[in-house]
Amino acid sequence: ADAAPLLDIAENDIGRAFTYYLEFENNGRPFFLAGHSQGSRVLTDLLIKHWGSTGAEDRLIAALLLGWSLTPEDLAAYTFLYMGERADQTGCIVSYNTMAEGRQSVAPTLKKGALTVNPLSWTMDGAFVPADKNLGAVFFDEAGVPTTYSHFTSAQIVDGGLIVQPENVDLVTVNGSHFPEGVYHAFDYSLFFENLKANIAERIDAYVP
Repeated sequence: ADAAPLLDIAENDIGRAFTYYLEFENNGRPFFLAGHSQGSRVLTDLLIKHWGSTGAEDRLIAALLLGWSLTPEDLAAYTFLYMGERADQTGCIVSYNTMAEGRQSVAPTLKKGALTVNPLSWTMDGAFVPADKNLGAVFFDEAGVPTTYSHFTSAQIVDGGLIVQPENVDLVTVNGSHFPEGVYHAFDYSLFFENLKANIAERIDAYVP
């Protein structure tokens, strides 16, 4: 209850920023939406409340809503939203929450029945995808300098969670984190950084206005 007024402020701010962007900066170009965690929650609410009224719907290449969850009930209630099920699909949502095996029940942002896209295959099935498909995890030091680790983790969707096996758990451990051990929320982008970059390019190439 205490957070609700603050979320209202955030949603209003993002909504006004998006409206301003479309009116003054977009110039008719295709675009992505991207967020993480609470940012993905705010963007999800923006889509639910305003999609269909912006005039820009056909220009959305994809919405990257990482670190948050959509469920079959969400998609049934809002039929204009749909998940990505292949690497070259456009107008869709990409969402996942990373964690170690067996940590689904303690992951705060993983809703029951969460719909998940595997960023190593860009499908929603439960197939195990080995680490050799991981083009590179990227981690940034305190100065913002990136280091890339090829083949850092495999990925598999199990009970809505994206189960990963990092080759170095220390790199995905945050001392004093508000998230339980084995929930790699802070690294949802980092773990698949190079795959996300490559897929963004692939979806751009596939986009047809």
